[in-house]
Amino acid sequence: MFGFLWGRGRKGGRRGAGEDEHKPSPFDRQTILETEKFPLPGPRPPFQTTAYDHDDRAVYDYVKQMTVENVWYYRDRMSVPRGPCTLPIMREAWVHGVIDQNTLVWGQGLADWLPIRNVKTLVPQIRTVEVQAATWIKRQFGLKPALRRIRKDRAEARPSDKASVQVDNMF
Repeated sequence: MFGFLWGRGRKGGRRGAGEDEHKPSPFDRQTILETEKFPLPGPRPPFQTTAYDHDDRAVYDYVKQMTVENVWYYRDRMSVPRGPCTLPIMREAWVHGVIDQNTLVWGQGLADWLPIRNVKTLVPQIRTVEVQAATWIKRQFGLKPALRRIRKDRAEARPSDKASVQVDNMF
């Protein structure tokens, strides 16, 4: 019945020596492209954002308010649960580098521990302009000088015969 799918003749038998070996199958890609000229799709319209209607905005505001009022727990780098803590405490932990967007959090209404980036509106509420500025100041004036001092102390403590130029030029 479906012999043409497997390269057999119309009667289901194998092609004999007298039959055309190059007879195209109806499902041959080249035959389809030659017989039916498929038009190429036109250019896509540019991505356009849709404006929020009143209901969407109300849901967003509700979610934002609930994340502010919620009490949060987070898992530190050793996967030890910490908390309960509020948003100001989480902002302070962000500035000190204790948490980031990959830190697992849990709060009322969540079924399981999720990364902070997956909890809607939580990252923008933690990373306010003040938190971003404080984080930058801490990195520039606190961490970088301390790292330079530690690297310098370690370089001086290292024996000079085993000193590597590659490590000295690294930073």
